[in-house]
Amino acid sequence: MDTLKDLYLNHGIFGHPSEGVWGLGCNPFSQRAVKNLFSAKNRPKNKSFIILAGHQNQIDTFLAELSEFDLKKTFEKWPGPHTWLIPAAKKVPSWLIGDTGLVALRLSNHSKVIEVTEELGGPICSTSANLSGEPPAKTKLEMKKIFGPDLFIVDGELGKLNKPTPVQELTTGKWIRK
Repeated sequence: MDTLKDLYLNHGIFGHPSEGVWGLGCNPFSQRAVKNLFSAKNRPKNKSFIILAGHQNQIDTFLAELSEFDLKKTFEKWPGPHTWLIPAAKKVPSWLIGDTGLVALRLSNHSKVIEVTEELGGPICSTSANLSGEPPAKTKLEMKKIFGPDLFIVDGELGKLNKPTPVQELTTGKWIRK
């Protein structure tokens, strides 16, 4: 069986625990991996995924063009279970940017997310483990039923959130999901 690092480097997808729900992840810097994630979820291409990090240095490129004010605002909720939609920096790959020109970022304090991103040496592209429009899988068994018995799933426990993380636009303050 492939290791997590093998999957990450070779365009694969994997299941992982997060703050509130089981997630599906891949290498955000591999366009092919992100396409595989869209395909697995049957997700419309105009909806982007979250870039999930365990350490700030893993997302510095994404934060590089934020003003000091906006950067300070992000860290009022980070690290923690809060996803910000921020204007995409010039170096962000086009396949990670939604049709709004924004990219979704979360700096997590979930121990397993931190461990996984340390092991992989970078952030992951992440989304809830479900088919588009369906409720998220609540167990590893449900994930295998939805995505097949060969899905690699990182062992670990979910956080205490019991739902997907809130999503908020940084520049407008508008809530996308509370």
